[in-house]
Amino acid sequence: MIFFWDIIASTLIGIGLKLFSRFKVNTFNAIVINYTVCLMLGTLLDPQVSVPFSSDIITSPWFKFDVILGALFIVGFNLNAYAIQTAGITLTSLMQRMSLILTVTYTVVFFHEHFGLLEISGITLAILAIIAINQKGKKFNLAGDTPFPWILMIVLVLAAVIEILLFFVEKTGITGESQLAFTTHAFGSAAVFGWISFGWLFLRKKLKITSRDVIGGILLGIPNFFSIYLLMVMLNQGWNGSILYPMINVTVLLLSTLTAVMAFREKLSRINWIGVTFATIAILLIAYAHLQHQ
Repeated sequence: MIFFWDIIASTLIGIGLKLFSRFKVNTFNAIVINYTVCLMLGTLLDPQVSVPFSSDIITSPWFKFDVILGALFIVGFNLNAYAIQTAGITLTSLMQRMSLILTVTYTVVFFHEHFGLLEISGITLAILAIIAINQKGKKFNLAGDTPFPWILMIVLVLAAVIEILLFFVEKTGITGESQLAFTTHAFGSAAVFGWISFGWLFLRKKLKITSRDVIGGILLGIPNFFSIYLLMVMLNQGWNGSILYPMINVTVLLLSTLTAVMAFREKLSRINWIGVTFATIAILLIAYAHLQHQ
C-alpha cells in the first residue's frame, strides 16, 4: 500500500508541473512555495519537531546531507519543470527514470545487494520499455522539443544523485529515529535556497507572487513531500534499492505515459505500446523478485 501511494504521489508531481503552463502559474514561485509547504507539513506530522531548524536539528549528523539535498532539490525541480513544459511529460519522465541504471549500479557495487536473473531480466525489459516508449516516428528522439537537449541529461544525473544520497543516508542508519525530521529538513533546506533566490530576483523586480502561484505550490507540495517520505519508509522497511528504484521508476513512467495519453492527448505509436507492455512485464518481474527475497 505504501508503494502504491508513493507511485501516485510521484505521478501527480509530473502532472502538476505540466499544468502550470496551462494555468499560467510561475513555476519557480510555485516550487519555492511547494518546499515551504513540505517543511510545514513535515513539522506538523513530526511530534518530535516543534520548531524547524532548531539547534538539535542543525547539529544532527544527517543535517549536512539535508543541505546538499536541498540544493539539489531546488535546482533539479526547476530543471525538471522546464523540461516537462518544453520536451513533454513522457520524455522528461523517461529521462528521470533512466536514472535507475546509475542508482542500481551503485546499490549493487557498493552495498552488494542481490542481483540475480529475475532482477537482470526486469531491468533489461525496463530499459527496453523506456527506449520503446520514447520512440518517435522513425527516429529515436532523445532531445524532444526542448532547445537545450543537455538539460535532459542533467535531469537524469540529478535524479540519480538524489536517489543515491537518500539510499546512502537510510541504509547507513545516519537518520536513526529521525527519518521524518530528515525528510522535512531536506525540503526545508530547499525552501531556504529557494527564498534566497526569490529575494534576489524580487529586488531586481523580476518576480512577484500571485494567488495562482500559491495554490500551485500547495497542490504540488503535498504529493512532493510524500513521494520522498514514503520512499524513505520503504527503504527503512528493508527494500533493496536495486529493486525499489526500478519498480518506482518504471511504474511512474508507465502511469505518466498513460496519463499523457488520456489527459493530455499525447499519441502513442505501436512501438510505444510495445514499450508499455514491456514496462508492465518489467514491473511484474521486479515485484516478484522482491517477494522472493522477503
